[in-house]
Amino acid sequence: MRGPVVEYSPGVFPEGIAGNGAIAFIDRDGVLNIGSSSYINKPEDLIILEGAPEAVGNLKRSGFQVCIVTNQSPIMRGLWDENQLYLIHQRLRQMFLQMDSDAHFDMIVTCPHRHRDNCNCRKPNPGMLNLADRILRGREEFIPNSKQEIMGLDSNYKPVNWWKDKVQPKHELDLLVGDRNSDMGAGWAVGARLFKVPESIGISSVSHRIIDENDQGDDFNPIR
Repeated sequence: MRGPVVEYSPGVFPEGIAGNGAIAFIDRDGVLNIGSSSYINKPEDLIILEGAPEAVGNLKRSGFQVCIVTNQSPIMRGLWDENQLYLIHQRLRQMFLQMDSDAHFDMIVTCPHRHRDNCNCRKPNPGMLNLADRILRGREEFIPNSKQEIMGLDSNYKPVNWWKDKVQPKHELDLLVGDRNSDMGAGWAVGARLFKVPESIGISSVSHRIIDENDQGDDFNPIR
């Protein structure tokens, strides 16, 4: 089975800021932009949620690498392809940087599958987060031939045991922001701090919490 779609564009931190080693994993629809039950099908459909660019800029100004992790089943449904996805994400990047010059996304990882495809990358499975962790932290050599790559699935993937305790994160400040339990599950599976937001408000509702190193995030039980 084909793997997730990766758009890798690591950027420098704002002047005078050193990276803290942590990754902020962020869902897209309902967190950064207004979602739609009929999907975001073209760049013109994007409506940025108020305060979202500043929240992302603050993460970069606090030393985080920022990675979008998004489920986009329209690709496997045949509604549109990776080229359209790239155009949507290019517009998203442009809009964020126009509103906050530090609001850069170091990586965007997209699962193209439907629930019935039983992949390891569709949230709540943590495949996209694990892939981003390996690439952004240099544990997997990644030299893209273009600005968008389709990755193979990790043959070493092991199903998540949702009944066990939450694992330890790769970095104590790693976090995930999402509006659904599937987002929370993916973050839980990699030990990240979890922040669930209302889809009508998005990431701005937790903008101060996510840069607070003492905030351990929201409680979440994946089997409830």
